[in-house]
Amino acid sequence: MKGTHWRLILILIFQLHLQAALCDAEFNNVCNSVPKPQPPARQYDFIYFVQQWQLSVCNLRSCLKPARQVFSIHGLWPASYSRKTQCNCGSEFVPKKISDLVDKLNVEWPSMIHEDNTLYWKNEWESHGICSEAVLPQRAYFDAALKLKQKYSLVNILAQKDIYASGNVYSKGSITDAIKTATGHSPQIQCNLYKEIPLLTQIFLCLDYNATKIIECPPSKRCQYEDLMIPYSLFNT
Repeated sequence: MKGTHWRLILILIFQLHLQAALCDAEFNNVCNSVPKPQPPARQYDFIYFVQQWQLSVCNLRSCLKPARQVFSIHGLWPASYSRKTQCNCGSEFVPKKISDLVDKLNVEWPSMIHEDNTLYWKNEWESHGICSEAVLPQRAYFDAALKLKQKYSLVNILAQKDIYASGNVYSKGSITDAIKTATGHSPQIQCNLYKEIPLLTQIFLCLDYNATKIIECPPSKRCQYEDLMIPYSLFNT
């Protein structure tokens, strides 16, 4: 009788261990079936650093400020190779975050068609900057643009190849080659017609995802003309 009693106890212990093992296995299967969190998809592939020739802008539309013979910043625009870049969430523009940069921004990143530069910067941040916010928070975004402007002076780069705002006409290829010689990579060129004259309006430099180095720009159709003018004055004055 005593032997039977112990055998029953051993069978019960075995059944309890077996049930526990089965429960552990079931739990592990459930855990393995739960999808692991994935890192958020990148919202863009590279960044355009866009500079505009003020006199071209103001020959093409009415400006509220005097145009100078300079390239000024238009924007720092995250972009994608195969899809439209859309950023639907992010922090709002907070002027005090760039208060120490305002003096430089007023010179290098002015709005030519609005009196208030702050509204221009707000639009650039909320339309483009928030896409790169994880890499370039607001102040870093504007500071990066200022540093890029200082590092890649397009006026000086073009002058090295005897390309000036002189009223002369230059080939799009010579402008591209001058920038490629200086940076190691081809830019994108934008032009627009003033009456029958193609004007160089904007130059796009392409940067890597972190905005740390120049990369090759993808092909574009921003300019369909081969010979371009860089105006040195307003035509109607």
